[in-house]
Amino acid sequence: MLNVLLISAPYVDLYGPIKSAAGRYFPLGLGYIASFLKKNGYSVSLYEPEAQKLNIEEISKIFAEKKPDIVGIGSATPNFYNAVELAKLAKKTCNCKVILGGIHASAIPEFIIEKYHTCFDYLVVGEGEYTMLELLKCLENKQMPDSVPGLCFWHENKVNLTPCRPFIMDLDSLPYPARDMIPQELFYPNLHNARYSKCFTILTSRGCPFNCSFCASGLTLGKKYRVNSAEYVLGEMSMLKEQYGARQLLITDDTFTINKNRLLEICEGMIKKKLNLEWFCFSQITAVDEETLKLMKRAGCYNIGFGIESASPRILKIMGKPYSPQQCKTVIDAANRLGMKTQAFFVFGEPEETIEEINSTVNFAIDINPTLSFFNMLVPYPGTKDFQYFFKDIPLDQIDWKNFVAIGTKSVINKNSNLDLEKIVFNANLKFYMRPRQLLHIISKIKTFHELYSYIKGGLGLLAQMITWKTETRQTDENTLN
Repeated sequence: MLNVLLISAPYVDLYGPIKSAAGRYFPLGLGYIASFLKKNGYSVSLYEPEAQKLNIEEISKIFAEKKPDIVGIGSATPNFYNAVELAKLAKKTCNCKVILGGIHASAIPEFIIEKYHTCFDYLVVGEGEYTMLELLKCLENKQMPDSVPGLCFWHENKVNLTPCRPFIMDLDSLPYPARDMIPQELFYPNLHNARYSKCFTILTSRGCPFNCSFCASGLTLGKKYRVNSAEYVLGEMSMLKEQYGARQLLITDDTFTINKNRLLEICEGMIKKKLNLEWFCFSQITAVDEETLKLMKRAGCYNIGFGIESASPRILKIMGKPYSPQQCKTVIDAANRLGMKTQAFFVFGEPEETIEEINSTVNFAIDINPTLSFFNMLVPYPGTKDFQYFFKDIPLDQIDWKNFVAIGTKSVINKNSNLDLEKIVFNANLKFYMRPRQLLHIISKIKTFHELYSYIKGGLGLLAQMITWKTETRQTDENTLN
């Protein structure tokens, strides 16, 4: 059978000065594919260069020693060029087929395969488990894979895009991600989420039914919300506790709390099994209430994040958000009363957003009093409504994808916007965090020395990034005057 090597494209350097606060996460997507292929009899190896501190020479040596028949690369939008370099290295080092998967490949597959078909033999569009399995079988049998749904490839000097693959409905049929392939002590979360060193990521659902104008998640995982059963989730949590000594979980679902019955079943199961795990999750504002939050806290949820985005009803409507600022305040107030650590995420730069609306949002963030606020410049990823607005007249080969970073160091839309987003984000962070009350609020939520160290290191990273923003803004102002 074919020998498969899966690897993530490097990404951390794209974060600029704030990279010191960035986590190293086990690649769950590739991890699921690895365990699925292994279950079906294939020899699979898995690498995450950032966590394993692998440079180009070391990766080249791995390619040469492993001699894989297949190299599968996982990539998002900003690290796409790193995926290209990995593909070139694989082609140079070993006689292999190279497959690219991830959100960028799913967003613009025809453009990528037309321009980079000398690097990538195939692109996986959408979920990867069954597409990879069926593709490998075709390659083994020397068959044309044009009958495999969810593929894009170059053949007879043209792009071939097969029909979309239906999304996997029975997620419980998939084995747990292949965490045993990489030492788990190499991974750690973004520092604002680090309470214990034994922290693990877990994905319990796929798909998001919401339609946010800037979010590209649905390109790979779809709009239909599909879940692992509570039994499956509790089994994986118990495994992480027993085999790896987990003390903390980051639940990485887009919105963990949508299915209330399943949420209650998971929480009650965690309490009954006495897992004693502390955990973080994301929630949509309309998907929780105070009673639900109480149960979540009893089950170990000490930390919850909400994508609030704006205090302007007009901007919320443009973004496709189905809630009001008052609903946001009500939910944050409830979580704060329960003693939970709360995180609020905001986005600046939506089409036609005014500086007055942005200033109102910053004041709103102060008013609702989350533990942490994240003020982000809009990143309109390909495949989203916002991308069509800002980049519809720009050829794809003229776009610099490495700047499409969610916590970016520079705005990718300033040329198309009258807002100085770097300056705005700098001022928002300054106004929110440089208040004694806010600093005391943050300190009150620190419960371990590991968490204290992480906050200090993360805060220094944010400070370094703010200095960079300030310097770049000053240089821009000087150039404008000259």
